[in-house]
Amino acid sequence: MRGVSVFCVAGPPGAGKSTALIALAARHPWLARFGVRDYGMSLAEASDPLGLAVRDSLLRGDLLTDAQVREEFEHFLARLPGGTGAVAVEGYPRSMSQCTDLAAALDGCGARPAALIVVDIPDATARERVVGRGICTRCGTSVPASKGPDCPDCGGEVRAREDDAADKLTRRLADYRACDAAIRASFDEPGRLFLIDGLRDPQIVEKDLETVLSSGRGAAWT
Repeated sequence: MRGVSVFCVAGPPGAGKSTALIALAARHPWLARFGVRDYGMSLAEASDPLGLAVRDSLLRGDLLTDAQVREEFEHFLARLPGGTGAVAVEGYPRSMSQCTDLAAALDGCGARPAALIVVDIPDATARERVVGRGICTRCGTSVPASKGPDCPDCGGEVRAREDDAADKLTRRLADYRACDAAIRASFDEPGRLFLIDGLRDPQIVEKDLETVLSSGRGAAWT
């Protein structure tokens, strides 16, 4: 982990952080992205026992236990590709207990989070953006309603995401807002908190993320 900067990237559902980070990681070999659902699904596709154990929960949109998320994260850290300069940890931590877990996992590698990046949008916008969103039952890709009934990546069947149902989304947003301030406070040091307006054009949001991630590359906290 020496020379690798670790950034936590947070934000409410629909903020656009996943889309931007996936594009950036595909474009920059120095950037590694960890997303709980996507990493778990990639392990399941590789028939890794950890991925197979969480696959059904991820496809239902259920939250994994703190222990499962930490196990995924430690699995990811142990397999970072050579040449990695920055890691974007998306949607983790979601609570103060997960903050402790994440810090402990990084401490085991001789590192700690460099900064927290928050891509924020109002709750009303989050609701508008996730309405009709689906999930591929084969590969777990999140699919906008406009893309049709089949996954554009693998052709698998797309069904509505259970965690995007109105009642569950309201609870998810409330849970996020409840812990957001506390998590931000844990990064209350100069240069360790970056706020990005997710209401702007997606390309601008992506560029802002790229700027922060690249500026910290190779300047890890050790």
